[in-house]
Amino acid sequence: MTETRDDRSHEAILALVGEVEREAPGGAETLFMGAMLADAPLPYDFALSVEGTPHNPALVNPAAAFFAATALMDPLVSRGLVDADADHQVFILPADVREALRGSLDTQQAAEWAGRAIYALNLALPDADPQHWPLVQWLMPHVQACRELVAELGVNTAAANRVLHQTGFSLYYQQRHQEAAELLVAAMAVDTALKGGRHPDIAADLEGLATVYWAGDDLVRAEATFRACLDLQQEIFTENNPATVPVLNGLAMVLQARGDLSGAEIALNDCLAVRKASNQERHPAAASCLHNLALLMDALDRPERGLKLALESLELNTELYGEHHPETASSHNLAGLLFERLGKEPEAEAHFRKSLSINSRALGEDHPETGQAQCNLALFLDNRGRTEEAFDCFERGFAAYERTLGPDHPYMEKALDNLVSFLERTTSSDSPLRERAEARLKLIVEKAG
Repeated sequence: MTETRDDRSHEAILALVGEVEREAPGGAETLFMGAMLADAPLPYDFALSVEGTPHNPALVNPAAAFFAATALMDPLVSRGLVDADADHQVFILPADVREALRGSLDTQQAAEWAGRAIYALNLALPDADPQHWPLVQWLMPHVQACRELVAELGVNTAAANRVLHQTGFSLYYQQRHQEAAELLVAAMAVDTALKGGRHPDIAADLEGLATVYWAGDDLVRAEATFRACLDLQQEIFTENNPATVPVLNGLAMVLQARGDLSGAEIALNDCLAVRKASNQERHPAAASCLHNLALLMDALDRPERGLKLALESLELNTELYGEHHPETASSHNLAGLLFERLGKEPEAEAHFRKSLSINSRALGEDHPETGQAQCNLALFLDNRGRTEEAFDCFERGFAAYERTLGPDHPYMEKALDNLVSFLERTTSSDSPLRERAEARLKLIVEKAG
């Protein structure tokens, strides 16, 4: 009597696997690799990543790949060793098959199959890019399995590093910063095991990890990681190496956020000194340092010095990117803020309007940066008592945020605070806009529940 899926023994399952190995070796390899990963569906492409098949020229053709995968799956499906969905090109191993296969392996064999499984997963995993997120999210159970295999079996391979690293930055793009940092720490541990601690790639790993900590507002870890990166760079690179510039820049921003303004100033001046010593003063990174130092001067109540730096940054960005680029728009906005701070209102308004014009043209009316430019101009106009113009700008800026950002985004929160404050002042005055302001304020309250 033939055993059913519910009562077949591990021995019976392994006998079926032996049959597949004789009939279609690639199918058996697929089973052992799949058993090492998560109890979750895998794409047919994973089955085509067994040893030798990625180098098969026929598989460059999608139709050939489809038929090859189907042929590989048929012996597994007919024996109940996988559950497959041919329409969606996915398969999964039943629990008893997973248990039988993993139970048949010693530690060394498990490590070998784990390495091959991670290699195949690496081929299926796209690079970190927001548009690839749906596939990365679908593969996430297997990425977590990869992380566990690295920890439990010491599978420190280039493929494991890439799986963890790319998924980490995919999470970063989704603003899931804590999860991103955890995977990047695991990826860096693999990188260190492969290359040692004194390697340029480890410095790059530290810089990326510090950036994620910074984005997640974990400023203590961000500062420590930027400093560790800088220490390593100074140890392994030549003096005044341009690779230190983004690290010094990032460190300065974190120090400023932590209230250490003098430390931030030192880091940014070091940043510019490296650029000068390496003959790269006309470089985008130099423009960024000038921009950030100008902001810092404003925070230190030195707006005249800040304006000089902001105009230098504007000149450099215009030279590097042209007059109609978002980086140039950002420099115009900063110049506007500092001209306003110094009481030079015509110059300030001209720069705010130039920033808005560039962003509208380059990014579109609904882009968050365009919304930010609208709100900045609105604040300026409101401070000048030009209420009707300010209202129109606030409306357009906030509408852009509503269409493109979620309710919890930092831009949205700040824009909402400014708009509500403006509306409350308008509704409590005798402004002809009072009725319009009351209606807008009521709508905001209704949306907030």
